[in-house]
Amino acid sequence: MAILNGPLKPPRLGFTPNKRLSRVLVCMLICITSAALIVARHIRFQRAPSIHREHTGPEVYDFTSTSRFSPVSLDNAGNMSGEDLCASFPKYILNYIQPVLKIGHSENKERLDATFSSVSSCFNKDDLLVISDMNEVVHGHQTIDVLADLPAGYYDLHRNPSFGNYTAQTAMRNNGTLNAKTKQAIDGWILDKYKFLPMVERAWLARPDKGFYFFYEADTYVFWDNAFRFLQNFDPDTPIYMGSPSPGRHDPQRDIKTWFANGGPGLVLSRGAVKALLHRNSDNNGQYLEPHVTEKWLDLVASECCGDSVLGWALWNTTVQLQGYWPMFNPHPLHGIPFSDLYWCQPVMTLHKSAPADTNDLWRWEFGHRQLHRPMLYSDVWRLRRAGESGTLQDWDNGDWDSWQPPDEAKTSTPEACEQYCRTQDQCVQWNWRGGDEKRCIPMRSLSYGAARGPEYILEGGARETIPNHEMSQKSGGLWVDYSSGWIEDRIRNWRNERKCERVHWVGPSISRPEIGASHAAKRSSDGKNQAETDELVMTKQKHPNNKGKARPPVSPHNFCKRVRRSPLTSNFPVIPPAYKLTGVGSITSGPRIITFSVRASSHTRSAI
Repeated sequence: MAILNGPLKPPRLGFTPNKRLSRVLVCMLICITSAALIVARHIRFQRAPSIHREHTGPEVYDFTSTSRFSPVSLDNAGNMSGEDLCASFPKYILNYIQPVLKIGHSENKERLDATFSSVSSCFNKDDLLVISDMNEVVHGHQTIDVLADLPAGYYDLHRNPSFGNYTAQTAMRNNGTLNAKTKQAIDGWILDKYKFLPMVERAWLARPDKGFYFFYEADTYVFWDNAFRFLQNFDPDTPIYMGSPSPGRHDPQRDIKTWFANGGPGLVLSRGAVKALLHRNSDNNGQYLEPHVTEKWLDLVASECCGDSVLGWALWNTTVQLQGYWPMFNPHPLHGIPFSDLYWCQPVMTLHKSAPADTNDLWRWEFGHRQLHRPMLYSDVWRLRRAGESGTLQDWDNGDWDSWQPPDEAKTSTPEACEQYCRTQDQCVQWNWRGGDEKRCIPMRSLSYGAARGPEYILEGGARETIPNHEMSQKSGGLWVDYSSGWIEDRIRNWRNERKCERVHWVGPSISRPEIGASHAAKRSSDGKNQAETDELVMTKQKHPNNKGKARPPVSPHNFCKRVRRSPLTSNFPVIPPAYKLTGVGSITSGPRIITFSVRASSHTRSAI
């Protein structure tokens, strides 16, 4: 008989694993979890690839630089021949930096003459790539028609109706009917958007492995000496995309606004960026798994207004983001540069839409004013026209950049009253009077030279048309306006004397530097073809003593950016209008209510500033 030492325990029901089995189960669980995380990460990467890098570094770089021109400066440049001027051009550097000029068959002749007698004049046919929409010889250079070998999908005019301009132009050329009159039916501006992607590819195929590719247009002024100085500070094998920022498409996967380089002021791609754009994945047999870059973005090109925007989006999707170097890449023309602390001690790399006469004057002047160890600054460029030393000019328009609306009690109903009001405002350095039927005073905080502008009729919708000479006395054509401009000379002189630019402000990359949005908010059009685009702003009412509890009326992006203003010449930061509060690029918020509205901004020029 067995003797039991304790009570009999009931048998356990169920399953109890041993230690070895437990370890196996734990390992299996870890493997399954790890695999799930890897798959999830892969899916997320496919959906929204990481951005190449964030903008880092100081606001201003202390680059040292040396001119490659020899001699650096010429004593009698204004009277020298173009050949003698170009003898000092450092042609050897073109082995490293490739200039690429983009034009069109319908390009304005005066602009073409200006660029080939100035910015493009030192390049022979082997130095410069000239991209166009037709093969022809322009100023001794054979152009490259980059639209000729686009994929077949571009020729589907139901899918891509704007491309009909190219097929019509080609047909007229082939049958001999293309001439100055018939080409007016071709919308050369809309054709321009098709050139950007194939332009980059053709530049790479024609001049492979250059360190940098500098793309510019017929109305771009390039300070080549400054460009060469600047680019020597960058690694060409790093994917670099630089230019003057414009607001681009919204990336829904990352919920972020993207930016692209406006083609007008020029843009630069490094060797690494071009490789990233043109790269196509392949299988183990070497067969490409992805479409050609022009085929990949065909639908976007067809629907988008502008090719520089498409190029920026394509680069963004290869994880190459824009490095904004405004104001060195400048959307203003020479006569419209708004000199201030934002445009003074910074090197100037490009200008856009300068008048042909200004382009030629600036080109010759630049050859006589370079310095060996100091780049050309905005303060140097000021000396060409010496804006602000003219007192008062009739039939002259110095613009409305950086302006504000005088209060009603100022009673600025005459040009004399407008000038007096400007003198009473410490921040005012120049004024513009628009007389006739408009009677408007425009005080401004920044300094610009302006241009001659005679009386004009005010057309329906606000457009302006020059009054013919035979109608000048009676002005029988309806409402009209004339222009007078003036400057507060002593105030400007004191401001200049306080700024010697002992330090060169090579700005760092930024897409949020003050006024970047303003430089491109007036969107795109050319040759009289208006192109409306929609930008979304977020605006709400903010209580303020002068607001009287009412929300201000909607403003266009262009006008809004004028309202985001600086104090006169002296501030690097915008002064926000009292009824609004700036919280980020392209957005305004205040209080608990947020009102979203769309503005259709239609302009007469691509950068109508």
